[in-house]
Amino acid sequence: MRSELRFVSNALVYVVDKFENKTKAQLRDLSEHGLSIKTSGFIDIEPSSSYVIAVIPEIESNIEKFQMEIESRWVKLKKTQMESGFSVLVPFKEKDFKDYLSFLAQKGKIADSAEAQQDKKPAKIDITMA
Repeated sequence: MRSELRFVSNALVYVVDKFENKTKAQLRDLSEHGLSIKTSGFIDIEPSSSYVIAVIPEIESNIEKFQMEIESRWVKLKKTQMESGFSVLVPFKEKDFKDYLSFLAQKGKIADSAEAQQDKKPAKIDITMA
C-alpha cells in the first residue's frame, strides 16, 4: 500500500532513451515523491538512472512549465504495453510542482480510483536522460 496519495494525470510523456529514441507515453499518476508512466511501445529505461522531465500543466491550472530530475525505480513489461515507475529527486521549480499537485488534488482524481476520466486539455511532459 502506498503511503501517500498519487493523483491521476493524463499528461502526455515523451521519453528519450539512451539511443535518443523519442517515445510517446502517458503519465498515469503523480505524487510528491514519485510518478509512473505507461506506453504501448518499449522504452529503454536504465535501472536506477536519472532523467530530467519538463512538465507543461493543463492550461486551466495557470501553472508555468517546470522541470524535475527523476530516477527510474521499476519497469513492468506486458504483452502490448510497458509501465515504468520513477522517484522524484529534485523539482527545479518546487513551488510550481507543488501547485500542480494541489491542482490535481482539487480535481479529485486519486490514482487507482474507478473513475479516472480523461482531461480535455492534458499537461505535457518531456523526459530526457540526465
